[in-house]
Amino acid sequence: MPPVFRRITILICLSLLALAPIHAAYAQRLNLIRDAEIENTIRTFVIPIWKAAGLDPNAVEIMIVQDNSLNAFVAGGQRIFINTGLIMRTETPNQLIGVLAHESGHIAGGHLARMHEELRSLSTMQILETLLAGGAIAGGAASGAGGGRGGPTGGATKAPGSIMSFLKYSQTQEFAADQAAMGYLQKTGQSPKGTIEFLRILQKEERMAISQRDPYLSTHPLTPDRISAFEEAAKRSPYVNTLDSPQSLSMHHRMVAKLYGFIMPDVALQRFSEADRSVPARYARAIALYRKGNLGSALLTIDGLLKEYPNDPYFNEVKGQMLYENGRAAESITSYRRAVQLLPAAGILKIDLARALLDTNSVENDREAIRNLELAVQQEADSFELWRLLASAYSKQNNAGMTSLARAEMAILRGQRAEAQSHAATAERSLQPGTPAWQRAQDIKAYINTRPRR
Repeated sequence: MPPVFRRITILICLSLLALAPIHAAYAQRLNLIRDAEIENTIRTFVIPIWKAAGLDPNAVEIMIVQDNSLNAFVAGGQRIFINTGLIMRTETPNQLIGVLAHESGHIAGGHLARMHEELRSLSTMQILETLLAGGAIAGGAASGAGGGRGGPTGGATKAPGSIMSFLKYSQTQEFAADQAAMGYLQKTGQSPKGTIEFLRILQKEERMAISQRDPYLSTHPLTPDRISAFEEAAKRSPYVNTLDSPQSLSMHHRMVAKLYGFIMPDVALQRFSEADRSVPARYARAIALYRKGNLGSALLTIDGLLKEYPNDPYFNEVKGQMLYENGRAAESITSYRRAVQLLPAAGILKIDLARALLDTNSVENDREAIRNLELAVQQEADSFELWRLLASAYSKQNNAGMTSLARAEMAILRGQRAEAQSHAATAERSLQPGTPAWQRAQDIKAYINTRPRR
């Protein structure tokens, strides 16, 4: 499983901006991508919007979905899901910020509040499985092991009623989210032009797909009406001609280039020519070459970037990934350690480092892996991979109590109540009473006992 692009693969039908037919959406796999640079870039862009909306930035999550369609939606309280296709189609930070401001308006406005209450306490994995389950929106979390569940794979022409009731924002709510977005842009001194530009991109896509689009998925007001509303806002805005900062543009270009390199390596090698010596172009080429199996050229390119920017945590991370995924775990550790040193607040990077350390089968490296994973829990407590690695590390040390505790955490994230209860009970018996770990085992048991069965 790639350390940068970690995926949870689940079949699901879900869209607020989708233009594809519903049966195609059923047949797609929804992959959640974890990437420190992309997540940090988006959060940097949208945190001012969240503050303007009165939202706590620490309470809002950005979930990146690997999908080429133009789509973004809110689910499970304060989680914004955004497709890679949408990110890659934006040309400026301002365009992306406009989309995120709209979705933030849904959160701040409490739209779909009943559905959010149903999903608020679930892990991301459980939310996706719940949505997949069709009738489970009104019922509860899906259970069962593994990253995905079975579900409809094609032939349907309409979404189940429960899914559609979740998707069906009223036009009143959509206009309210747009109005809120206009207000957030105004408060943060940003132009509404980017939103207008992106809506025109969406309008073009709508015209191309109108003959295929399922009318049940037309959950937004007609795009021309939305464009007109933002154009009126632009006339009144003193910030209409405000441009993105050079730093924001650089971050956006790097993020888009990185996505092309990982997701569409062939396209990336055509789009970013070898003659283009810009940082985003070289970054995209380095990643695309590694994805195509040309490790020598990939390392040569990323080393060139590191020579110029040795303190860039993300270049160090990508080099670590290149080495790790090509069976060179021991060599990757230096790059991963440097990335963690440069960006100590990023729990994802600590997970990457721990994975490489554990693969070296060294007792000392196992201890270092545990230290990093325990620190990463502060930011990544809902990471299934973190708990899986911790369970493996503690098992290597023959620490039965902590192994069982980590497995209990894994079971909770999967919605496996009985398994979580069993592992927590084993941990409680094995751990020293009164310690934080022993208390956590008790907390897990109490949590399961107080949760209503679904």
